[in-house]
Amino acid sequence: MKTTKIIATGILAMGLATANLHALDTNERLELLETAMIEQATTPAQKSAVSEYLANIAKEKVELAQALRDRAGSTRGGKIVSQMNEKKELLRRAEALEKEAQKYRTVSMDLSKGSMQVAQN
Repeated sequence: MKTTKIIATGILAMGLATANLHALDTNERLELLETAMIEQATTPAQKSAVSEYLANIAKEKVELAQALRDRAGSTRGGKIVSQMNEKKELLRRAEALEKEAQKYRTVSMDLSKGSMQVAQN
C-alpha cells in the first residue's frame, strides 16, 4: 500500500513539474507558428490576412497593457510596500506588452506593404 502511494505521488510530482515546462513551450510554439505563417504568406491575400491577424494581436496587447496600467493606478488597500511592488510589476508587464505590440505592428506593416507591392506588380 505504501509503495502504491509513493509511486502515485512520484507520478503526480513529475506531472506537475513538466506542466510548468509545457507552459513555456506553448509560448515558443506560438512564436514558431507565427513565424511560419509570416514566412509562408506569398500571395497578397495571404499577406493581408497575416497582417490583419498580427495587427489584431498588437491591438489586444495594447488593450491588456492599458488594463494593467489602470490596475496599477488603482488603490486596493493593504500594505504600502506590497502595493508599490505590485504597481511596479504591473507597469513592467504593461511596458513589455507594449514592446511586443510594437513588434507585431511593425511586422504587420511590413507584410501589408509587401502585399501592396505584389498587387501593384
